[in-house]
Amino acid sequence: MAYTIIETCIGCTACTKRCPTNAISGERNELHVIDPSLCIDCGACGIVCPPEAILDSNGDVTRSYKKDQWAKAVVIEEKCIGSGCELCINICPFDALSLQHTDRIDDFFGVSTVDEKKCTGCRLCEDVCGWDAIHIFPLQSEMKKSPSELSEEELSMVDMVKSSIHA
Repeated sequence: MAYTIIETCIGCTACTKRCPTNAISGERNELHVIDPSLCIDCGACGIVCPPEAILDSNGDVTRSYKKDQWAKAVVIEEKCIGSGCELCINICPFDALSLQHTDRIDDFFGVSTVDEKKCTGCRLCEDVCGWDAIHIFPLQSEMKKSPSELSEEELSMVDMVKSSIHA
């Protein structure tokens, strides 16, 4: 199941701007919708949603963060094989990764480097890296709100979505 937007959506359009696959549509000040055929379950939308109106693929409410805490890729240079691989660079829809020269002698052309201004934290690079050299922080499990943090209205909406998932 893809991510879902619930009725507490205020139509601010933050999620539409952050979605790497353009899976979210809607008019300003109206409830937005996620196209499940385009959603890649990355959570980039939930991290920017001010009213926290987005449920993840398990039906859990995603937590929003301040801009300086938004999810972003971190490359572990010692694990990155750099030139010759470039899977992460090729899959990134925002051109947020590139090869940059480092002081490492074992790779003449450099290793993957993240442009944090372009990175949405969509997790595509993390998923494709076979060398465990890229991680997105915060971790996806940290991007969920606990049920004790939800209002009664939010809890009922979550229950409704979860029951439709299991139906």
